Amino acid sequence: MRYKFGLFVSLTLLLLQVNAQSISTNINGNSAELLVSLPGGIAADFTITFENVVGLTEENLGLAVDLIDLNDINVLNRLPSGILTSIPVAFPMMITVEPAYDSGLSFEGLVTIDIHTHNLAYTENTPLRLFKAPLGGTFRDITDTTSSGSYRARSTTGTFSQFIIVADNRAASQISTEKLNQLQSELAGWQNVIEPAVFLQLNNKSMDIAADINQANYAAADIKITEFSYLVSQYAGTGIPNVWRASKDIDNVAGELIAHAKTLKFSVRLID
Repeated sequence: MRYKFGLFVSLTLLLLQVNAQSISTNINGNSAELLVSLPGGIAADFTITFENVVGLTEENLGLAVDLIDLNDINVLNRLPSGILTSIPVAFPMMITVEPAYDSGLSFEGLVTIDIHTHNLAYTENTPLRLFKAPLGGTFRDITDTTSSGSYRARSTTGTFSQFIIVADNRAASQISTEKLNQLQSELAGWQNVIEPAVFLQLNNKSMDIAADINQANYAAADIKITEFSYLVSQYAGTGIPNVWRASKDIDNVAGELIAHAKTLKFSVRLID
């Protein structure tokens, strides 16, 4: 079941009230706060915070919320392979942020995503993570931090996506290797839009990170990941594109590279 926001917001809100649902969106400067409750008492606060944004309105965000069928093979097949990842029974919610092509929404740099729900409890060594995917694509862990109390997670991204909470019981070392491979693959794919000298620095740093992780020198890898993010930030907007537009005619390369680095750091720090 999906609840969309757009040209028919008033009608949608009326229908949700009739069905005892509650959804509201508050735009405040560079932030958008989504408060939603779905059937079965499933509820969350979802906040999107931009570094610098143009055209931020409720309609332009293209928000939608889905109640996930836990037996839906079309969703389960989008999780990482194996039996070690699953959608929590207590929180089968998917949030989609997909601005329309002609919405005029654009931003620079990183987007910070915060999600908070009382349906899940934070415990030490919790396997709960924030995942994202392109529409219909494979979900991957993008978590930067998790917080105690009722479950909170934070992440960053350079694009918009579908977001879910996943219980991920894979080893931190496996996840870190996967995230490193994703970072290096994305970097290689964007070589033609990054200034050659800048690309060389970033590629060398990514190889240094890989060497440290392969040698189980995780403290050194942590430091080099920070250095990688600093390099990207230093050249963002000059040697590295850092703008996202709803028309999708350019890639926010800097935002995505930093987001990959931040979630890699999170997983590396969890390795025993």
